[in-house]
Amino acid sequence: MTSEIVIIGGGVIGLAIAIELKLRGTNVTVLCRDFQAAATHAAAGMLAPDAENITNEAMLSLCWRSRALYPDWTRKLEELTGLNTGYRPCGILAPVFAEAGGQGAGGRGEVSPSASNFSPAYWLNNEAIHQYQPGLGAEVVGGWWYPEDAQVDNKALAHVLRTAAESIGVELKDGIRVEGFLQQQGQVVGVQTNAGIIRAAHYVLASGAWSNELLPLPVVPRKGQMLSVRIPEFAPDLPLKRVLFGQNIYIVPRCDRLIIGATSEDVGFTPNNTPDGIQKLLQAAIRLYPQLKHYPIQEFWWGFRPATPDELPILGTSHCQNLTFATGHYRNGILLTPVTAALIADLILEQKPDPLLANFHYSRFQSQPSTSTPMLTHSANFSNGHHTAISPLPIQDSPLIIAGKTFQSRLMTGTGKYRSIEEMQQSVIASDCQIVTVAVRRVQTKAPGHEGLAEALDWTKIWMLPNTAGCQTAEEAIRVARLGREMAKLLGQEDNNFVKLEVIPDLKYLLPDPIGTLQAAEQLVKEGFAVLPYINADPMLAKRLEEVGCATVMPLASPIGSGQGLKTTANIQIIIENAGIPVVVDAGIGSPSEAAQAMELGADVLLINSAIALSPNPAAMARAMNLATVAGRLAYLAGRMPIKDYASPSSPLTGTITS
Repeated sequence: MTSEIVIIGGGVIGLAIAIELKLRGTNVTVLCRDFQAAATHAAAGMLAPDAENITNEAMLSLCWRSRALYPDWTRKLEELTGLNTGYRPCGILAPVFAEAGGQGAGGRGEVSPSASNFSPAYWLNNEAIHQYQPGLGAEVVGGWWYPEDAQVDNKALAHVLRTAAESIGVELKDGIRVEGFLQQQGQVVGVQTNAGIIRAAHYVLASGAWSNELLPLPVVPRKGQMLSVRIPEFAPDLPLKRVLFGQNIYIVPRCDRLIIGATSEDVGFTPNNTPDGIQKLLQAAIRLYPQLKHYPIQEFWWGFRPATPDELPILGTSHCQNLTFATGHYRNGILLTPVTAALIADLILEQKPDPLLANFHYSRFQSQPSTSTPMLTHSANFSNGHHTAISPLPIQDSPLIIAGKTFQSRLMTGTGKYRSIEEMQQSVIASDCQIVTVAVRRVQTKAPGHEGLAEALDWTKIWMLPNTAGCQTAEEAIRVARLGREMAKLLGQEDNNFVKLEVIPDLKYLLPDPIGTLQAAEQLVKEGFAVLPYINADPMLAKRLEEVGCATVMPLASPIGSGQGLKTTANIQIIIENAGIPVVVDAGIGSPSEAAQAMELGADVLLINSAIALSPNPAAMARAMNLATVAGRLAYLAGRMPIKDYASPSSPLTGTITS
């Protein structure tokens, strides 16, 4: 099946995004493995950014914004469905016990850190808090009153959202288990599910605690146990009139019952309630509000909240152009639902990333090692959709297209540094390359090693890539590029307008000049050149060069001719993620393993010269580089296995012979 937008995850976050997108005119499908398993059902529905004492400024701002949306948002949902969400702007009371020294929850003093001009908070002393809410435990010595915090009935909200989605034409598919993303060249081309492949123009990952099963995102399940007690008939109507937010406990009054929660357990997806968990909840709740010890227990339940290392959500763009993240909301999923829906819809439909989203981007969890590749931007984590190997190479790769010209080989080579013309000829043949870069100045001046170069290769089979090596300014490079185009014409390539642009004033480290490169590129594009600029691994420069019309970008892996390998991995990954044109990893590759690694990152092409020319056996090394390029590309398309923190046996554990 095909849909315009597919949302993976049917909790409140996924449903709210679906409704927002549908109301803005898109076709939306929601895939949910089990609607009843969503974290929504393990919540109490508190909208409590102030009572939570959130210290991260961006998170607090996001939560405040979402809380402010709640009145109108729930009203629209209720009008749409005729159902009640249970939204109540009731305020929240945060009592403090004696051991806190009468200084507010957590020893905060009488000025709440979350209080501001936007969100008032009031300290209530011992006498005031017991008058305000009778029945509190004797150990309560004061507390904070947060009048702008609120609550919503989480289960009612989930039902309303599902009903609203159905009523406006969102396609809801329950019982659909997504098994993996199918990706090619920086795009998701489908999701593999237990019901087959489902395709869309855009995808949203909103699968909460299960997100890590699809991508190596740092989202883990945090189990929460809860229970409810029924208010007995002999008790006055709602004896507890305020939401109580205590130390590691909260009590939420709802009609004829009280909701008590919640544990926070790092036990994976271990199901069920436990005596220990329920005992801790009851002990803490009775200490806070003693009379509930006489109330009959009504129900126990548990759920899995999606936690991240910093307990902040993951929102916004991903390493794939058509995949958006909306996960990891941990204990604030209900609160953040309306703002998440609005921000994600704006991002997808209007390409308008709210500045606040930058604080919740997945890249904050990426390490920047010098020799290894952060897993998330490793596009090779995705399958290409071929699950049955019928032939030795079942993966169909698309051809390489540069400036409208199609190439089958993804390895470019050079002509410099060889000990002889013969070694160069043999290496070019062994590499199976289709593009060879030639230094225009060295050919023009018949520099050592370049005598007879123009005649040494069959230019009917090899596409010449003239380069501006040796140019120190933009003006020089423009002039030499023009000479190169004429040289290609003289060799029979009348339509060859390619130029590898190098502007290198640094004679020691041979690092390219970004300003001169951009200036030269702008002029050469105006003159009709297909410009392939050699640059430092600078994502901003790469994007700017793409915007001015360059045919590729060619970031260096390490200084040219150094053989140091991939030293700019993190930046090359960013360039690959953001590029709409081919990315050529150029300079510094010293071995086939490094060539394969560069291709596994998702690079489109490699340009390798020194590693081949300076090998004791250049032709053999050229062949090795060819095989490494093919292997790396195939690995990128095939998708590597996920990395796990634990062992997983290769052989089945069932059906084995036992003594």
